This record gives sequence, structure tokens and C-alpha cells, in this order.
Amino acid sequence: MRRTRKTAVAGAVLLAATAVTAVLAGTTAARTSAAKTVIIGAAVDLTAQMSPYDSPALAAAQFEAAKVNAAGGIKGLGGAKIQILVCNHQLKKQKECADQLIGKGAAVGLVTCDVEYAAPATQEFINHGKLALSPCISTDQQGPKRFGAKGHLAFTLGSIAQDEGAAQAEWAYSRGWRSAIIVKDNLLAYFKDTSDAFKARWLQLGGKIVDEQQFTSFDKTIGNVVSKVAGEKADVISFVTAFGDLPTFVSGLRSLHNNTPILNSWGGDGNYWWTKSPQVTNYYYDTYGSIFGNDPLAPVNALVKAVTKANHGHLPATGSFVLGADLVDAVVAAINQTHSTSGVALAKAFEHFRGLKTTTGTLTYTSTLHGDTHRAWRIMSVNGNKARFVTLWTTKKIAVIG
Repeated sequence: MRRTRKTAVAGAVLLAATAVTAVLAGTTAARTSAAKTVIIGAAVDLTAQMSPYDSPALAAAQFEAAKVNAAGGIKGLGGAKIQILVCNHQLKKQKECADQLIGKGAAVGLVTCDVEYAAPATQEFINHGKLALSPCISTDQQGPKRFGAKGHLAFTLGSIAQDEGAAQAEWAYSRGWRSAIIVKDNLLAYFKDTSDAFKARWLQLGGKIVDEQQFTSFDKTIGNVVSKVAGEKADVISFVTAFGDLPTFVSGLRSLHNNTPILNSWGGDGNYWWTKSPQVTNYYYDTYGSIFGNDPLAPVNALVKAVTKANHGHLPATGSFVLGADLVDAVVAAINQTHSTSGVALAKAFEHFRGLKTTTGTLTYTSTLHGDTHRAWRIMSVNGNKARFVTLWTTKKIAVIG
């Protein structure tokens, strides 16, 4: 998933995470024995438009690695410690960063949270037989679908759009909502796929679609969409997006006295975009973990608290950051099962994960689908600029889209 400089409001909030992760990396390295070390090489963006996602996910991975090390290290390798080496590619030198990290002994690659930006580093890691893991790519392309045979070494800890969109539709239908307006953002494959998945599952459940509108973030047409949607009646509006057009759409509808529930993806998580007048109300979204201290799992709340404290009291941009901890959990589980750091061996372990317990819940993969499915999504609501955890929702049936 991408965010441009113009709309990276959360970027300023998270700049401190860069310094935090650098300190943590040094601390971990100081405690690590060179003879017993598993190196995770993080080729990530700490300063450009992906930094609001990459920086906090890296911080979460660092905290989880420190926990593993403090608890005795990786049991499957006789207590080996985890060391996370970091290279800031700034979305310009992804391949170079991967090469640098491989040269320093990285056994596993950690890559950026957007499949396009991650691709050069992913390709380099898998070309060298290393796992390439992204904390929060949210499409089914981080794997064989995009990278072919070598793609069996590539995975994302994020859930695929077909699962997320279906979860949104199922939860909305469970509320008794039966009619929907779909507003699709064509900027990213993630936005489009999640929106299409909502539509497919909604119709399958028996829901009605009142209207469909489309726009592309930054094309300056969102005002026209607001005008068209404001006068229509429906039980819910599916609006999968992030960036600057998100507050424009939400505040625009409310200013026109349209209070229809708006349902978004994890891209619409966080309080960085909330408008003060009118306040955000009757807004819902799914996410990987609540950043507001009210997650149903204590380890998630502890992680949020730790990262927020380290970041001078500023919340992470979205709940997707917790997947950095899941990434470390999954690597440790795979090594414990295989007693190896071989990319092929670890990939086979990943492909057989079924309900693997992690910091945020569970992970499930298959030999062909290298994004998580059947995650317990956090459904959140925002009313009067206050976020509340509503429920956990696990997808009953994944949507089928093109």
C-alpha cells in the first residue's frame, strides 16, 4: 500500500520511529553472539512515503525480537538470537539494500508494505534463496502469483483483499444492513480488490447495491462523488481508501447531513485524518489490531503502548504495524519446526501454517496463497472522534474476484 508525500500526515508523527529502531537494532546486536545469530535483513523505507507503514512495523518486529532473545532465543537452533539489520532504501535503492543485507548474512528478508515498492528487494532476496516477508502487503501478489516459481519464497503477513472485503460484507450484513453504495478508489490494486471482494460477497449474501461510483485518489473528482452519494439512500457505504480524499469524503457527506454508515478497510485506520468539524461519526473499519489501547488481546495493547512510548507519545499510523511482531513470531515458529534457516525449508513450513498462534491472533497459508486468510479482524467504530472496538470478525467465505 502506498501513501504520497502530500497526504502522509502520519509521516511526521512516525519519524521518531526511525531513531527508535536504529537504537533497538544496535542493542540487539550488542547482545547477540556472532556464532549463534539469525539475521533478519530489513530493506524498508524509513524516510519517504512508505515510512508511516514500514517504520512502525519495523519497530514492532524489533520489540518482538527483543522478547524472543530475552526468553532464551530460538529454541530450534539451540537458543540462537535474532538480529535485525536495517537498510533504508527510501524507495530508491531496494535492490541495493537487499544485496547489502544478504552480504551481511541475512537469512530472511523483511520488505516494504507495498508489493510494487517491495518487488525489487523481494526479487533479490528470493533470487538468493532467502525468504522475503512483508509485514502488511494486502494483496495475493506477494508469492507465486507475481514472482512465479521463486515466489514460493515470498509471503506477506497481511491478509489478502479477498478475505478483507468479504469480512466487511459479512459483518455489515450481520448488522441487518441490506442495501449498499460502493465507492471504489482505482488508485491501488489493494483498494480495487477489497472493494470488488466486498461487492462479490455482498451480492452472494443477498445484499442490494443501490449505486456504484468510482474515482482515483488525487484526481480531484471526490467532490463530485460526494454530491452524487449525498442524496442517495442506503444502509451502508463501502468506501475503501486512505489518503487525502478520505477526510474530504467523510466530512463532505456529514456536512450535507448524510449520516449513512461508512465502512472502510485498514487503510482508513488511525486518527491522523480525523476532521474536527464535523467530527468523524458513524464510521467503521476493519484492522489488524487496535492502536487505541482497547484491543481484545493484551499482547497487542502492550505492543501499542511500547511503540507509542518509544515514539514520544505518538500513535502508529494504523494497526497494521502489529504485523511486524507477527512476522518475527512466524519466522521463529518456522525455524523451530525445521531447525534450519534455509529459505526452501522455511517456505515449506510457512505453507503448512494453519492457525499458527501469533501476537495478533493466528496465521494460515497454503502452497499457492502466500497471504494470510481467515484472520480475526478487529471491527472498529468512530463516533465523535472517539474510536471503539466493536467485535472480532473471521471471514466465513472468501470472495472470488477476477
